This record gives sequence, structure tokens and C-alpha cells, in this order.
Amino acid sequence: MALVHRFNPPPSWPPPPSGWEPPPGWFPDPSWGPPPPGWPLWVRVRANPRAWAWSLLSAAAWFVVLVAIGVSVARGAFSAAAAGEIFGRELFAGVATGALAWTRTHVWRGYAYPLVVLGFSVALSVLSTVGRLNGG
Repeated sequence: MALVHRFNPPPSWPPPPSGWEPPPGWFPDPSWGPPPPGWPLWVRVRANPRAWAWSLLSAAAWFVVLVAIGVSVARGAFSAAAAGEIFGRELFAGVATGALAWTRTHVWRGYAYPLVVLGFSVALSVLSTVGRLNGG
């Protein structure tokens, strides 16, 4: 789990804009008063606290999209084995994405999760196809 330091202004100070961090040499306005005794101005937090939820949700969404495409293309002849293969691939892609995001120290935007899941899924599909073509 990747932890990062975040600025933690005391409740008596005005709230900073979202994502703002004090630049080097910054001092608070003296009219705000000192922080309460023992108040930590910096706290350690997870960079991507919802990494697993976002990645598995993205994998589930791709699974639904791919099965819907498969059913429409196969005109009802879509097999449970094909759905199972897609499920396994998307589940692995979701877990791999969650693990990757969980270890990163920078915050991932919401659109990154489905894109990375898709990237893992495509890579797994290519590897699977190459393996089949080589008799594996």
C-alpha cells in the first residue's frame, strides 16, 4: 500500500483548494492562529484508497460490454465457455490493475482504471492467441 504525505490544515484555518499543497517557504497567515497543540500538519494517507473497487468495477464493466458484443456478434450462439474465458481474463486484468494502482504514490484519475484494465485484457488476449497459434 503506497502512502503519501498530505497537508492537514487545522480546523481554525480556511480550507485550502482541493489538491493544494504548501509550496516551499510557505507560512500560514498569522491571523489564522497557531495549530492546536500536537496537530499534525502532514498526515500519511493512501494515494489510491479505492484502487481495488475501481479496478474490479472497471473489469466488471468490460466483462459486460464484451459479453454483450459476443452475444450480438454470435447471434445467440455465444457459449458459456467463451463467457468464462472473458470472465477469467477480465478478473485477472482487474486484480492486476488494482495491485498496480494500490502501489502507486500518485493519485489515479477515474478514467485510468478502465483504460489500464483494458490494456491488461488486450495483452492477455494477445498472449492467449499467440499461445493457441503456437499449439499451446
